[in-house]
Order: sequence, then structure tokens, then C-alpha cells
Amino acid sequence: MLDTGISPQRSMGRNPRIDLYLDLAQLISGFLLVGFLWTHMVFVATIIIGADTFNSLAQFLDDYYLSYVGIPFIGLVALIHVIVVVRRIPNRYQDYWRHARTIMHFDTWTWIFQVVTALGIAILASIHVFAVIMGWPIDADTSAARMHAFWWFYLVLLILGEYHAGFGIYRQFVKWGWIKRKTIGFALKSITVIIVALGLAALWVFVQLGGALR
Repeated sequence: MLDTGISPQRSMGRNPRIDLYLDLAQLISGFLLVGFLWTHMVFVATIIIGADTFNSLAQFLDDYYLSYVGIPFIGLVALIHVIVVVRRIPNRYQDYWRHARTIMHFDTWTWIFQVVTALGIAILASIHVFAVIMGWPIDADTSAARMHAFWWFYLVLLILGEYHAGFGIYRQFVKWGWIKRKTIGFALKSITVIIVALGLAALWVFVQLGGALR
């Protein structure tokens, strides 16, 4: 049985239709955020090809106002996602923790780590967005200087973000029963490995470039 993170007390008295709409909002917002995260990582990874390629892409996004529209839109989607997900958090964390340790179920533990990583991402991503906006416009040299100085910050953000995205999509596919656990689990693990590899490679290139600029 898949644990949803809802205590029986909180489930009673709910309007099933409203609950369905909120679940759909969680599903759609989650897919949009994961799509953005993976696309963003591919864009960032263009630094591996070269600084000129990275700068050309950044300039393209600026020229067509995609960055100016995309950042507020993703921020709004993230806010909606947080609002609809918060209702799933149990009232008493100690009871849920005791419950998880008792049944030792994989999906229960992934849900706990989803909550923990979500809190970390909310803090780190906010700092990242603030730093990017303050250093606008985006270019390879500015990004390299920032990542060279705070590589550990971006390493943690990469790990938390990819864990949260991968298992978040996994839980949604399992919840809605679209694809078998093993099938979707293997597919998402493969994608996550590729995205993390791209992220690590891009981070390494940025750090090297940042060091050369000093």
C-alpha cells in the first residue's frame, strides 16, 4: 500500500472533488517544475561546449524576453506547488517518523526525504535566484565567478534538486498507476544519472573558468 503522507484525522471530512483538483494541481505543477529543472540543466550544460555557446543562449533568452517571463512563471508554479503539497504534511511529525520506522516501507521513506529536500531547495533556490538577478545579465564569466566561490552551494543544490525531482515524479506515476514501479524507477534513475552527470560536468567547467578569471 502506498503511503500518501496523510493522517486519517486530516483525511476525514474533505471534499473529494476539491481534493482531486488539488491533487491535479500538485501533479501539473510538479511536472512543470521538473521539466524546467531538467531543461535548465541542459541549458547550463552548454558551458561544456564553450563560453560563447553559453553566452549566445543566454542572449537569445534575453532578446526574446523568455527569461523575464520564465522566472516569474516558474516562481508562481513553485508557490502553487508548495501550497498544495503542504496539506499533505502530517500534524505530528513524531507519529509519522515512528510509523515510518515501524513499517520500513520504501515509499514512506521517500516521502519523508521529499519533505526534507523540499525545505532545503526552497532556501537554496531562493538564494540562487536572488544572486542571479543581482548579477544580471547572465553570462559565463559572472556565473563562473559565482560558482567558483560557492561551488559547494551549487553541489548541494544539484543533489537536492535532482533527488526531489526524480522521486517526486516517481511517486506521482506510482500514485496514479500509469506505469509499473520497476519500469518508471529504472527510467527515472537513468535520467537522473544523466542530468546529475551534466550538472557535475558543468559545475567543474564553471569552477575552472572562475579560477582562470581570478
